[in-house]
Amino acid sequence: MVDKNYNVISQSELNKLFSITNVQYVFAAHSAPHKALVVSNRSGDYQLYTVDFKIGREKQITYKEGGVLFGSISPSGRYVYILSGYDGGEHGHFVCIPFDGGEAVDITPRIDPYFSFSLSSDYKDETLCFTASVNGSNTVFVVKDNEESFAVHRIYSSPHSLSEPVCAPDGRYVCVAEAGLGDKKEGGSVLVFIPANGDGGKRVVRSRLFESVTPLAFSHTAQSPTLLALARMGEHLRPIVYDIKQQRILDIQHSMFRGDVWVLRWDEDKDEMLVCDVCHAEQMLYLYNTRTKELQRVGPKTGSFNIHFNSAVRLTDDSFIVRWSDFNTSPRLIRLFPPSYDTWEEVVGWSEGFKTSHRVKSVQVHSSDGTPVQAWVVRPSHAKGPIPFVIDVHGGPHGIVGDEFSPEAQAWLAAGFGYCAVNYRGSIGFGREFERKIYGNPGYWEVEDVVAVRNWLVQNSYADIQDIILYGWSWGGYVVLLALGKYPTLWRCGIAGAAIADCVMQYEDEPAYFKAQDQELFQGTPQTARAQYIRSSPTSYAERIQVPILLLHGENDVRCPPRQIKYFADILKKTGKDVSVIWFKTGHVGDFTDTSLRRHLMEKALNFVMSCKNDPSRTIS
Repeated sequence: MVDKNYNVISQSELNKLFSITNVQYVFAAHSAPHKALVVSNRSGDYQLYTVDFKIGREKQITYKEGGVLFGSISPSGRYVYILSGYDGGEHGHFVCIPFDGGEAVDITPRIDPYFSFSLSSDYKDETLCFTASVNGSNTVFVVKDNEESFAVHRIYSSPHSLSEPVCAPDGRYVCVAEAGLGDKKEGGSVLVFIPANGDGGKRVVRSRLFESVTPLAFSHTAQSPTLLALARMGEHLRPIVYDIKQQRILDIQHSMFRGDVWVLRWDEDKDEMLVCDVCHAEQMLYLYNTRTKELQRVGPKTGSFNIHFNSAVRLTDDSFIVRWSDFNTSPRLIRLFPPSYDTWEEVVGWSEGFKTSHRVKSVQVHSSDGTPVQAWVVRPSHAKGPIPFVIDVHGGPHGIVGDEFSPEAQAWLAAGFGYCAVNYRGSIGFGREFERKIYGNPGYWEVEDVVAVRNWLVQNSYADIQDIILYGWSWGGYVVLLALGKYPTLWRCGIAGAAIADCVMQYEDEPAYFKAQDQELFQGTPQTARAQYIRSSPTSYAERIQVPILLLHGENDVRCPPRQIKYFADILKKTGKDVSVIWFKTGHVGDFTDTSLRRHLMEKALNFVMSCKNDPSRTIS
């Protein structure tokens, strides 16, 4: 990787960047808050570890080749549940593993392999529930642990998007949210069931009080079934406490909240919530008292946290353990100390002292319709004048790039490139209108926003107009391919990992979970909204592409199935385009969990960009 205008990155430097020990997620046991499931690469690939922070005991419980990214810990902290996949993909069966390690037991042995993320259970670990895509539908399953065996029941199926269900502390109720088709009039529904001793269940409530809603947990202190959830309250997501039978809603509001507010932990007995306010890519951590309504800013004032539910461990001295990083600091666990929670220390064994000192700038750029779009811009310290730039497009689409660490970003900077990450329309934390602008016309505004940021980089003498590279994974890879076709003369080259290239084929091959999401995004199916699916497909613009493309894709990717990538690559080759495809033997997240593969693909990306720079036949017009 040698070019007179770039730095040389050795194998050892890349290995160091991608083998930095970090924590990706932490999931705390709700009623045993000192116990947690930690996702870390400390052993090489990302694996799952159980940790009892009270007594300092920890154990690696997965040893899967290529790594593991997701798991669930029961509220009691007695068990961990993992979707045991096949062939590197994300279809499989949930297995139960004791917290201290032991034999993994399949809890659904008689069901076909399914796609799912996580599992919920009651406080006694006797009633389990999860949502899965299986045999063409989204289904809520309830599993009863009868000690000697697991009895599996289907209680609800839908063609629409279903949330991950939550189970009441005593196992009596199961709650799930069902989305409509993105139409505000239809909105989202909260459904509550009493599971039957067989398939089906008695539906107690179907509430359509919300535009959108995500159940988090049942109360264990309320007299009637009461739910903590995230709901769309005006422009932003807010926590609510919802009395299901009385149809009463308590908003968790405060004048200091500015964006989408996520709940990291709910301690009912202490009348407290640890919440994170995500506003315009900035994260602010607060301790909120549900009785007095007092709000206390806690923790680091910069950087990013895990913002999913139960991502904070609470110890007996009332200290919290959370995952934190910033652009220059690798992800780690830190412990926040009471009463002020403005002092903290790194948790030994779950931190590595890797730091850089790049100057990170947050900018606002006006898109083609005048809407402000936020982006992070970083230049190597020695840079002067316009330089080669990489624009990194995040996945999702409903994700966000915060002030957070990325080994890929560090690698681009070490190679002498400027680095920019864009929070395009669809990103969370910028309000309802910003997030939902893409519905009905996927891809259009995302590309417009990326192009606007590209133009800003050129106009402000950050980026060399002849040397701007597009780079993205998943939905980000999709946006890269669209931008290359719709604005073919603006880029040096493009790199798309685990991308969507043809929206019709994508729909035909994907699980029901993602079919339901696409029906919302496109406001229909390929049969009812075919023109939009075609208009939003990179294949529709393939013949206009003028620059080299590198496609990186998993052979067992179920989220972005490979058939449509093969079809796209064939179109490019037949029309004489410069396309390279690198296949890897895993699924959608395998490039992340497998450390050596992740480093290998980054090396391929760097080599590809250098070859585009050095080969005159590959230069843009």
